[in-house]
Amino acid sequence: MMVKGFIFFRDGKIPFVIENYRMELFTDDSLLDDFCKEYNFKENYILHGQCFDIGIRGRKATFLVENSMGSTCYLRCYTINMFDKDEEYDSIGLQSPSLDEVFRYEYEYIDMVRAGINLAIEPKVVYKVPFGMNDQKYELEFRIGHDNRLGLLEDLDRKCELILPLHTNEIQECYDITNVLHRLAMFMTSHAEVPFKRITLYKQGLKAGWFYCSLISEDIVGGHGGFFHEFDVMKYIPKILNNIALDSGNKITQSIPLGHLGDFNSMYTPQRFVEQVMAFEYLFDKLDHKNAQNPKFPLKKELECMFNEFPQLLSRTKIPAEMISDQIKEIRRTIAHGYAYYYDFKNDSNTKCLMILLDKLIKCMSLKWIGFSNNDISNYILF
Repeated sequence: MMVKGFIFFRDGKIPFVIENYRMELFTDDSLLDDFCKEYNFKENYILHGQCFDIGIRGRKATFLVENSMGSTCYLRCYTINMFDKDEEYDSIGLQSPSLDEVFRYEYEYIDMVRAGINLAIEPKVVYKVPFGMNDQKYELEFRIGHDNRLGLLEDLDRKCELILPLHTNEIQECYDITNVLHRLAMFMTSHAEVPFKRITLYKQGLKAGWFYCSLISEDIVGGHGGFFHEFDVMKYIPKILNNIALDSGNKITQSIPLGHLGDFNSMYTPQRFVEQVMAFEYLFDKLDHKNAQNPKFPLKKELECMFNEFPQLLSRTKIPAEMISDQIKEIRRTIAHGYAYYYDFKNDSNTKCLMILLDKLIKCMSLKWIGFSNNDISNYILF
């Protein structure tokens, strides 16, 4: 989507064009030279302006810039008001096909319809999940249904929506919330590609604007719903969400790791294998810090210890934990020390099986770090 408009700078305006979250500024005015001098190589700052994506009337826009080089600004995200008014938002609504399935939309919908509930009058709150983020308390609501007050302005394509009240009117808060809920979807589906369909900003329950970032894609469909037909949402989601929300930035020190998750194309690559080992070592340090810092307790011993902690992982393989651990250690050694170079592991069935086992082990360790018992982990949807 291409967006046009201008930003406010000092006492003037600088035109821009946005495509793929890259803002290009252009003008013959000396104002652009002044902007470049002030913001060149600057990171994480906010710009204000107007957009003209619909009609001839400008609408207020706010941009969170990740970094800039000359007249090019690389955006983390931006917001556009619904009208040309200077609205302050009080809540954010996120549509996520992946989280719809995690929160059991299809099953909840059928139960409500069978109970005679008219979902065309007003949205119904199915779940309320409290959590903390950045020293603030939040309560996520998962809603099904439509708002008849909006008429044709209602989003008739929406299935469900996650609604969260905002504490501030700042774009950074919206970005942090979006990031945390995207990570929740990643963890629950064990997949890296889980974009949002749409993110709306509300004031007193009515649409006031839209939030845009690279985690949004309108060309998406679900596909994990059958996995969650017996999932106990309120038993697992609050703890998982609270842990993920401990870190909302690029660096994590307390929450579970997710960088090892892949998509269809990266599922069996050497790079993802290395990410898996990194995620394992991060979690092992959380669960057994003393041995993790002991040089006499190498990777093989760490793996063996964790596979013995979750014996159900190897119950079908009939291969002892020591042998599995040695194979993983050896592959990591050949990669790290340059003894072998791999383009991919797609044609190596044994390595593919090891990577699948590593995924399950990391999931179990993550749930353990979050605070679930071994019995809770066994009853989770892994097995």
